[in-house]
Amino acid sequence: MPFRDLAGHRPVIGLLTRAIVRGTLPPTLLFDGPPGVGKWQVAQAVAAAVNCLAPIVAARAEDGSGEEGAAGSETRIDACGTCKSCDRIARGVHVDVLALEPDEKSSIKIDPVREVLERCNFRPFEGKRRFVLIRDAEMLEPQAQNALLKSLEEPPASTVFILVTSVAGVLLQTVRSRCMRLRFGRLTEDEVTGVLTRDYAIAPAEARAAAALADGSISRALAQSSEDLAEVRQTAQAFLAQIVGSDDVRQKLEVAKLLIGAKPERTREEVAIVLRAAQSMLRDLEVIHAGADLRVLANPDLQDSLTRLTRGAGGDRARRAFQSVDRALMALDRNAGSKVVAEWLAMQI
Repeated sequence: MPFRDLAGHRPVIGLLTRAIVRGTLPPTLLFDGPPGVGKWQVAQAVAAAVNCLAPIVAARAEDGSGEEGAAGSETRIDACGTCKSCDRIARGVHVDVLALEPDEKSSIKIDPVREVLERCNFRPFEGKRRFVLIRDAEMLEPQAQNALLKSLEEPPASTVFILVTSVAGVLLQTVRSRCMRLRFGRLTEDEVTGVLTRDYAIAPAEARAAAALADGSISRALAQSSEDLAEVRQTAQAFLAQIVGSDDVRQKLEVAKLLIGAKPERTREEVAIVLRAAQSMLRDLEVIHAGADLRVLANPDLQDSLTRLTRGAGGDRARRAFQSVDRALMALDRNAGSKVVAEWLAMQI
């Protein structure tokens, strides 16, 4: 997939394309960021842009006009997406783009690494440069990481290593120190929605609802079935409706149980998904309360019920509630107990 078809990460992609144009692409790269945000696709796009048989090269002005020769313009490069090289990379069969991925036991062992390194001793067969792309690099076994060290420190001629990971801290320090690290952020809800509707033919309303719960991750959005989405949103809506209408401490603690769920209780991640749904509804409450364009609602099908909620949770209270949910999500991310977080949040709203 060419750079132009990727969602988000414009600063990182800009850095990479400039390096390709100038011939300064580092031979060892570490793509680090949340899971499911497109790091692997960016790695493939780099390999495609370098090895494309008919690359698209254009000057892009600082104002984004793309006018050739404009003041402050810079040259960008992208793969054509249609040549033989691009097609083979997209299908995963290009002889000079080697992918290492975890096996059925979720590990990358030393033998596949050795095989790839052996092939790197030869010049590229049909591409301009050979690429070794390592997906979920945190799954590399220690022996496999050690086998990579010499190649990362002194990469073979015409070879680029790109390690892709969501937990860089698991990698050996000696591996991390030999790579230029590029950090990827989460995608916006609009970017996730766009990918879901464009690439997966998901209806816009369902795509927006899934994106609101995905925390910037396309894979997480895709993992949500329609039934899961309906249940999560129903729970979040019930929690907000009941918590807003009560000032009684005991009742608030009872409402907190909605977040935790009946036995078996929800996992920490499942509670976080419900909270993200509640957060998207609180954002919609502010849109409705402010009289803004209702087309930006993340939950347009809930407009009537959310409008009723604004009577008790509009304005400052909705903003404070949104901030409280944000703090609750941070606490869950730091392994705080779900019950403690749910009860704390119920008392804050």
